[in-house]
Amino acid sequence: MRTLVLGGTGVFGGRLCRLLANDPLIDLTIGARDGARVEALAAELGAAGLVLDWRRDLDHVLAGRSFDAVVHVAGPFQGQDYLVAEACIRHGVHYLDLSDDRAFVCGIVRLDAAAKAAGVLVCAGASTAPALTGAVLEQALQEGMTVDRVSFGIVPGNDAPRGRALVEAILAGAGKPIPDQPGRRVWGSLRRFVVPGLGARWAAACDLPEPTLFRERFGVAETYAGAGLELSVLHFGLWLLAWPVGAGWLKTLRPAATPLAWIADRLRAFGSDRGGLRIDLAGPGGSRCWSLIAEGGDGPYVPAMPAAALVRKLAREEVSRRGALPCVGLLSLAEIEGEWLRANLRIASGWGEDGASFKPSLYRRVLGRDYGGMSEAGQRLHDGAGGTWSGRCSVEGPANVVGRIVARLFALPPAVRDAPIEVDFVVREGLETWIRRVGGRTMRSEQSIGRRRPAGWLVERFGPLAFDLRVIVTQGRLELAMAGMRLAGMPLPRLCWPRISAVETGAAGRFQFDVEIGLPGIGRLVRYRGFLTDR
Repeated sequence: MRTLVLGGTGVFGGRLCRLLANDPLIDLTIGARDGARVEALAAELGAAGLVLDWRRDLDHVLAGRSFDAVVHVAGPFQGQDYLVAEACIRHGVHYLDLSDDRAFVCGIVRLDAAAKAAGVLVCAGASTAPALTGAVLEQALQEGMTVDRVSFGIVPGNDAPRGRALVEAILAGAGKPIPDQPGRRVWGSLRRFVVPGLGARWAAACDLPEPTLFRERFGVAETYAGAGLELSVLHFGLWLLAWPVGAGWLKTLRPAATPLAWIADRLRAFGSDRGGLRIDLAGPGGSRCWSLIAEGGDGPYVPAMPAAALVRKLAREEVSRRGALPCVGLLSLAEIEGEWLRANLRIASGWGEDGASFKPSLYRRVLGRDYGGMSEAGQRLHDGAGGTWSGRCSVEGPANVVGRIVARLFALPPAVRDAPIEVDFVVREGLETWIRRVGGRTMRSEQSIGRRRPAGWLVERFGPLAFDLRVIVTQGRLELAMAGMRLAGMPLPRLCWPRISAVETGAAGRFQFDVEIGLPGIGRLVRYRGFLTDR
């Protein structure tokens, strides 16, 4: 399917292009005004590039080229007309956009008759809001839940790139009343959301499509639709700045986009590259929540996921719907979640308060496509199911007296031959806790992706000590290599790093391990090797 992405070099458009680039059913063209950026991204992805100003050139482009679909990512959509959608209808081309503006998304239905006459799908809001939030609600309803209240908060990490269009979109509405929500103003009505793996984050009400769409389509009486900034100083700063707009002293904060973006960029280092989303559903029979956590800077891919999933469905001719409508009811939650699995992104999601059901597992997120290179037993152990594995283990103790003192301090197992070993795996909050019991001692550690760590790394924490480990998989063998160390969050020089050799293999259905830890000038602290099984 010949697909043109307008705004294809922007924050979200570029990520959408990366998601679609390797699909053999999609012939991708990246469209934007900046020729140098178009050329660079097209060359990187092996796609076609097209330099255009969509307001001036789109009709000519669609008339002269045989595109099957256009994805509009050139925001902001607040106050924007339907020029792109109308051009697509005239030329018999499917249309999608990533708008989350209530007026724009809900108003798309005015083009319904024309779209049906042209035999095309015109779909607004193929993004986090309302496509992803709507898919979560629909799954709960399909599973038999009665829902009359919905509350959600979109909480990106502070490292998330802030394109000019996104900053203007946020500021354009701040302080203004939200239609059909008495007493609520944009960036007011503060709420606190606890996202598993992220902790508590603030959100503020936004003029998103869900309150209107959920009421009309699903009969949901009340919907709180919010978003937040990771740093409280930025979140509450914008909340305070919105007050003069609400009081009528200022018309809009939009002219302040440049200085406010500059301030936010100066504070980027004080946040993280971790963001997420939490949706709470409530009804007469109880409540449920669904959460998503995005790490390693992969959060900006989330708004592009529904559009990517819908383009793929169109390419496979799995969408028979024609006409103009908001993007609700066209995608299942599984189809959207499948996008970050396909792209091997560090994104996980699931139902529940504690993140115990998050999928994919930690090691799948760390390793991506290399996960399949592990042994069969290793894949079972690292699949995030939790539980207890047991087996046999032999331990070699410290090489000297100083080593014995250090080993005792960190509860490392004593020397023993062919002793029983048990390892409990507890999966919560986007991390794994490993509790190893051997030789009468218990050794506990936590493994996670951590903050601002490259792909293929994980962080293992033993109390105040944290180790950055590169995870390397070759021919069924997994190795952990030291890449950094911190004490109470402070980086330590390489001369302080322990010597770690950690290897995992598999044979005859057993998970086999061989781990040795030593210190410079002291020598071996412990070496333990053996096998585990879940049977």
